[in-house]
Amino acid sequence: MERKALVVDDDVYCLDIFIEYLQDKGFNVASSLNPTCLLIEKKLAKCPMDVPCFGIILSDNQMPEMTGLEFFQYQSQRGCKIPVHRKALISGDISPKERDIAEGMGCQLFQKPTSLESIDAWIDSVLDERVNL
Repeated sequence: MERKALVVDDDVYCLDIFIEYLQDKGFNVASSLNPTCLLIEKKLAKCPMDVPCFGIILSDNQMPEMTGLEFFQYQSQRGCKIPVHRKALISGDISPKERDIAEGMGCQLFQKPTSLESIDAWIDSVLDERVNL
């Protein structure tokens, strides 16, 4: 089964590290410097997919056009099929309010700098589900 990941980060250095890391773990990786998905690209009101388009999403939070948290909220409001616990925010600066919202939604939070071992443990727990990756 093909494993797909989306990585979103406006810092090219961080983006490249996560792309290489996930490819080494066997993921087919899509990446972007800004939050994007079919919903945003096509300006859709509702997700047209029957199954998740990615197994996991790793997203920076602080980006110029839209925060990672706003991206995840946007997806959730439009019926994104990717379970929210398979979405991770990686941020060096997240406000207490944003933290509360993210935790309430059920996304994973990583503080920059974070170790790849921490992300590894999260991915392994998601992979243990063996559902639509």
